[in-house]
Amino acid sequence: MPEALAETLATPGLGWLVGIIFLSGCVRGFAGFGTALVFVPLAALHIPPVWVIVVIMAADIFGPLALVPRALRDCSKRDFGALVLGCAICLPFGTVVLERLDPEAFRWVVSLMALAMVALLASGWRHHVTFGRRALAGIGGAAGFLGGFTGQPGPPVILAYLGGQYEPARIRANILLFLLCFDILLATILLVRDMLEMQAVLLGLVLMIPNALGNVLGARIFDPARARMYRFIAYGLIAASALLALPIFG
Repeated sequence: MPEALAETLATPGLGWLVGIIFLSGCVRGFAGFGTALVFVPLAALHIPPVWVIVVIMAADIFGPLALVPRALRDCSKRDFGALVLGCAICLPFGTVVLERLDPEAFRWVVSLMALAMVALLASGWRHHVTFGRRALAGIGGAAGFLGGFTGQPGPPVILAYLGGQYEPARIRANILLFLLCFDILLATILLVRDMLEMQAVLLGLVLMIPNALGNVLGARIFDPARARMYRFIAYGLIAASALLALPIFG
């Protein structure tokens, strides 16, 4: 184990990864989402796709734990349960796609998806639909499949909550808890499929510390009265990450 840890600490670009995961944690702390959307594109510049997924999963399982009590108070348990059910069904199929993606294709997919997400969010588009349990299970399924090969399960769920009928605190809590459960499900599936690289897991555990610190800092500065401002800060950081990771820039 000491040798494996020493190899992990010698990972090229470790300093950048620490900074990226801290920033990503801050975004999740004050926006309720964004860890993967910020971290995954930039991390793909330094480590292989499967490693990116394993690292963000390992780092993110424990990072948001400090935010769980507040999220449990604010969330809708009905919505949360349906989302997780759909995710559990479809997530394994996404990991099959992950095994077949080469690094450059992975960067294109995660970067363009993040940019499309930001464009839609920033456009101010909103729907006025109240989703039932079946629809929420389908949304969770889409998130699970997408997250299985990109490490970014958030977009379908975030888009589902763009309706004006949801309070910011409830949106933040539901998304935060769903993403935490996604990480737990992903860890289980990767273990079963023998895709958990030990060095990648150790790297994720090392990054867990700056991720947790970022989550706590982001939560402390979050003010529901300024939710709109925090959302646009998150959009800007996600867009910058996606643009920098596009293969056309190297």
